[in-house]
Amino acid sequence: MNLKQLVNDRRKIGKKELKRFLSEQLSCNIEARNTTSPRSLAFWSKAKLSMKTTSSSLHGFALADDVITKDPIRMCEAAADYYEEFFKESASIYHPHPYTDAPDIEWENFDEKIPHTNLMEVLEVVKSRRKKKSCDAHGLSNYMFTALPDIYWSFLINIFNKSFSDGVFPIEWKDTRILLLPKKDPICQPSNTRPISLLDVFLKINEKLFHMRFVDILKRRGILPDTQSGFREDFRLQTRVLLFLEQVSSLMANSSPVATIFVDFKAAFDQLWFEGCLGKLKRMGIPRDYLRWINTWLTGRRAFIEIDGEISRWFNISKGCPQGSIFSPTLFITYNSDMGDFLGGCMSHFFADDLAAILAGNIGSKFTSQCIDLERKLKIFLENLEYYSILTSQPINYNKTEGLWTTRAVGAPRCDISIGENKIKWAKKFKYLGYWITPKLGYGTII
Repeated sequence: MNLKQLVNDRRKIGKKELKRFLSEQLSCNIEARNTTSPRSLAFWSKAKLSMKTTSSSLHGFALADDVITKDPIRMCEAAADYYEEFFKESASIYHPHPYTDAPDIEWENFDEKIPHTNLMEVLEVVKSRRKKKSCDAHGLSNYMFTALPDIYWSFLINIFNKSFSDGVFPIEWKDTRILLLPKKDPICQPSNTRPISLLDVFLKINEKLFHMRFVDILKRRGILPDTQSGFREDFRLQTRVLLFLEQVSSLMANSSPVATIFVDFKAAFDQLWFEGCLGKLKRMGIPRDYLRWINTWLTGRRAFIEIDGEISRWFNISKGCPQGSIFSPTLFITYNSDMGDFLGGCMSHFFADDLAAILAGNIGSKFTSQCIDLERKLKIFLENLEYYSILTSQPINYNKTEGLWTTRAVGAPRCDISIGENKIKWAKKFKYLGYWITPKLGYGTII
């Protein structure tokens, strides 16, 4: 009895000392939170976990005739029907098309080979991956890599190098498991869900190895413009916002009326046109072996939907970048790297699929003349934007595309703007890359 009491007393003392220690550590971390010390990093790493917004789970589908189903099997089939149709190749491609039907161009580097990998590089990539426990279509996860001896990766090196030299890899690597999250309401239509794709874990290693080699090609050929800051090393979101504000402020300082069009592309990454992308990359000077690998990676993919442990039938994916892939964003911004060339007469700012186009009236004219000139430029810009959208099969989300009138003069824009028959509304303020932009560029509301 005395021993039991002694153990309980020691346990209480231990808990008390641990609580005191953690309290002291918290006080020290709070004091150092705005410094460059490791304590600051530890504080914000733990604090950000409490700041993440969580998505609600999917509870049911609202089907035709206002029928609501919560049966996972029916939900899986309804979702498979929707996404099978959604991922079909677009039927609105016009031919002959400059990306696919124009005469081939062979650059001086067309026969350049993809450098092979080695065990050291593969292990470096494997150990840098986050050890997540989410499983792919075959029940494998990154967490399992911790139990896989390093020597086993020497067998996979042959597959990786075979994919680089011949553009082939196991067809099972193209299988995708898709989970669904509701965009807003937990009971919604299949079209109001957000698909979360879980790709094959071994394919992700192969993608990372290829991605490093592809980025090297892009840098050597100078393909990506400096106006694109999304998913690029050494390019920051904050720098893009500051450059945007600087250009608008400079135009306002010259008393020019400024119109900014914030363009939103509908499901941009999911609309990638395979054949057009490959044809366009070839004209940019991407070597043949790289094109062959990308073609194998894009085509022949299939997926199934999983809801509450039930799975749907398999369906094919014939357009769009594979979600969750490190290579998808780079391929997307490369495919659209020439968008700024089509949108003449404006200053373009890109961050992945976000476009902010700045237009202004001629400096030195009367304000009325500047407004007339700006209206003319807006019309030309929107016509060019519509043409590029059709050319690349990247549909515009007209409901989320807005304009912002920025000027020192009092008054709102009196001109209507539209793309075809779709009217673009003027916004009183717009949240651009996480920052609120207002007509006067004030700092009252910015974050």
